[in-house]
Amino acid sequence: MSLLLTSGKRADTPYRLEWFGRNIYSIEELCYCIEKSAQFIDNNILDAGLVSWLGDECALPELARTLGAIITGGDGAVPDFCEQILKTADFLPEKNAADTISIIRAGEGLEAYEQMEARADYLMDSGRFYQALAEYERILDELPEAERKLRARIEHSRGVIFAGLYNFSMAAECFQRAYTLSDEKKYYLDYLAAIRMYLPDTDYVSFVTRHPESYEYSLELEKMMDEAGSTYDDQPGTKQIEHLREMKKTCYPDQQFDEEIEATVKNLRDNYRTNVSRMA
Repeated sequence: MSLLLTSGKRADTPYRLEWFGRNIYSIEELCYCIEKSAQFIDNNILDAGLVSWLGDECALPELARTLGAIITGGDGAVPDFCEQILKTADFLPEKNAADTISIIRAGEGLEAYEQMEARADYLMDSGRFYQALAEYERILDELPEAERKLRARIEHSRGVIFAGLYNFSMAAECFQRAYTLSDEKKYYLDYLAAIRMYLPDTDYVSFVTRHPESYEYSLELEKMMDEAGSTYDDQPGTKQIEHLREMKKTCYPDQQFDEEIEATVKNLRDNYRTNVSRMA
């Protein structure tokens, strides 16, 4: 049995970290969030409400006073603010804490929209797809039209999310906009892949026929589709599903096998979604 020494106390009322998308109840949870989101932490963390919460709810008045002084100190406030929190909690291993602060200091040079993009990317990589979509849409609303390269990346990221949610029609629209903005080959290939996923075979062939520029891309895409299909077919779960269904019909028509089938199907879907996302 191991013990974890904590700083202050667990808050009765949580603090909402909007930039991380969760409620926290302790300084240790705050340290965890800082480490996991170090690449996109910005001035949003310099919140007087957070400082008051740490002082009042977590019983850390000295830390609150120090953080309050840092907020008014000017340059370097964000990394200094985070470093003080990590030192007070002593929750992360020393190397992890040092690496986290280094990442935060490096991120100070990022433009505001790049920091927003990093935050949205983190949400997407964490599986919080709808939160990520909302963040991407906010960036597009605020981003100047002249920022075509970043706008293309955002549209592409949105397309990846929609593909992961099996909404290939929306994914195709996003990939098409990304390609229009940047004229990059990979974006057009992703656009074609999304169309391939939602159109019937005959309609897809008609589409390629109507767009001769798609022909070379379509050959490359079919090769990728064959590789993804082979990966799916070779998974042990594919045969396991058929075996479980056969057993259910013949011998074991009970709830246990329903649950096993559902779990296996879920694993296959997750793996398939991973393959589709890689293609995108």
